[in-house]
Amino acid sequence: MNQMVTLPESASLNESALWEQVNKRLLAKTLSELSWEEAINPVETGRGSFQLKLASGIRYDFHAWRSIWDQLIIDSASITKTGISGQIQHTPDVSQFFIDAQTELQMTSATLANFLEELANTLMAEVRVQSNYQQKTAAELVELVDDELQCYLDGHPKVTVSKGRMGWGQNDYQAFATEFLPDIQLEWLAVSRQHCQLSTADDLSEHQLLDAVLDPDEKQRLLETCQRLNVSLSDYFMMPVHPWQWRNRLVNMFASEVAARRIVHLGVFGDSMLPQQSLRTLSNRKRPEQLNIKLPLSILNTSCYRGIPGKYIQAGPIISRWLADIVKSDPTLASRKTIILEEPAGAFYPNPAFEQIDDAPYRYHEMLGCIWRDSVHDKVYPSENAILMATLFQRDGFNYPLICEYIHRSGLTTEQWLAKMFDVVVIPLYHLLCKYGIGLVAHGQNVTLVLENDQPARVALKDFQGDLRLIDQNFPELSSLSTYAQSVTTRLPAEYLIHDLQTGHFVTVLRFISTCLAEKGFSEARFYQLLGRQLQSYMKAHPELKTRFALFDLFQPEMARVCLNRVRFKLGYGDAQERPLPELGSPLKNPLATTFKDER
Repeated sequence: MNQMVTLPESASLNESALWEQVNKRLLAKTLSELSWEEAINPVETGRGSFQLKLASGIRYDFHAWRSIWDQLIIDSASITKTGISGQIQHTPDVSQFFIDAQTELQMTSATLANFLEELANTLMAEVRVQSNYQQKTAAELVELVDDELQCYLDGHPKVTVSKGRMGWGQNDYQAFATEFLPDIQLEWLAVSRQHCQLSTADDLSEHQLLDAVLDPDEKQRLLETCQRLNVSLSDYFMMPVHPWQWRNRLVNMFASEVAARRIVHLGVFGDSMLPQQSLRTLSNRKRPEQLNIKLPLSILNTSCYRGIPGKYIQAGPIISRWLADIVKSDPTLASRKTIILEEPAGAFYPNPAFEQIDDAPYRYHEMLGCIWRDSVHDKVYPSENAILMATLFQRDGFNYPLICEYIHRSGLTTEQWLAKMFDVVVIPLYHLLCKYGIGLVAHGQNVTLVLENDQPARVALKDFQGDLRLIDQNFPELSSLSTYAQSVTTRLPAEYLIHDLQTGHFVTVLRFISTCLAEKGFSEARFYQLLGRQLQSYMKAHPELKTRFALFDLFQPEMARVCLNRVRFKLGYGDAQERPLPELGSPLKNPLATTFKDER
């Protein structure tokens, strides 16, 4: 296994050049995604030339090509801004764009001001991310282990303020953000069992939960601290907490619980942990095969506060074990060696004050909890390598997509490589949907592609507490899931549940992969023809699911255009009882329908 490296403090590009580069890349992403979401409307003025005239009198010009998904793929170096006086600016600022476009984006001044703060945080993080990989080639990046490689990824491809992290300052970024490869040691609390919700798999002991973070010496030190503080393990549960959360939210919000000794602060213990792309999920740097730890972080990041809801805690281990049993027994999934990264334990401690306020903003109900999750390193063979799907559309410091490097190293043609990827990733997701009525929000951070000899071999799926939904019909296949677990899981009609695959995976992952390959000469139409073929082959092999395929029809001419950025513009930054829901734009032409029709 490769050793972790320490990133240099200074970038090889000078600060001004790097800042300019980051701004133009983020401005290109902004123009692309906001035009795709129909928040702005650039007009083509010539072959590949586009112009955006704003109500403010400002004009933006750029070169782009339009993808099969109706997305403008913009050359960031081509963007210019023309002011009201006619002066042309070749290095426009992305923050200024949102000020210029306030009318079109329908943002109030309060929303715009808050948004600019979130954007400033994102820019600060992007400077670090790009300084990390600007001199690294794809060949160098793919040699990194997944936990470290995540620190080089750009993050959410659709959200413009993908690293907003409202509530953090520079010191917090350096201490806790993925791109800084920080060493994080967790704080530990002893929490009253009478007041804590706890759920564990039957074959898991609490000592195994401690082992996820504590080596024998640290475990002994923790137990000695409990003895010294008169904390009995029969009365208290040992819960790890994120150091930022403890210092900035828990120490004050749960002060009464600490004063009453229902919560006892034990101190800092355990191995160094590395934050994954999601920030609040941490892996063990010293012993990566140990359980990952998912903790609340009450910061606003990519559209919502990153807490842990208590409503799923009791059902979490039940649902993930049920899924694990399905993939072992189901021939379609077992033959593809699909992996379920189980969540064998969860704990939640409600705040007694806020629990009495039914309509309190959701972030106050999600401040103290923990979810333990299987590490993918414990599930793969020594010959295999696991990467987030988001890795595939990442580019190196020379704008070369990492997927191209994996394909080159695999010895396969692009078509052969993609066919394997669709077979081990999309088919299991679609089979879970059609056979069992299970929808998974399969975005680039929830789906892990397992490679063997750089070829797609199988998939690992995770995040089942809140990101798993069930069909609202009584599928017989759901009867093996406990009534309680079904009762706390969101139930959706088929026409909504299908969006977990179409929007969560096709639009949020495959849209960006096919674009990367198209820029290197591989046709997007051919990309979706291959996907359509793989799906049709699977469907022909399962005639018993014919009615389910009609229910979850992936080949309809149109599909929903789900818009994430517009939600923030509309809702602003006020507190809400529930997490925000996305906006819908005009329907999208479905590339699967178009290319499959052409192929027939």
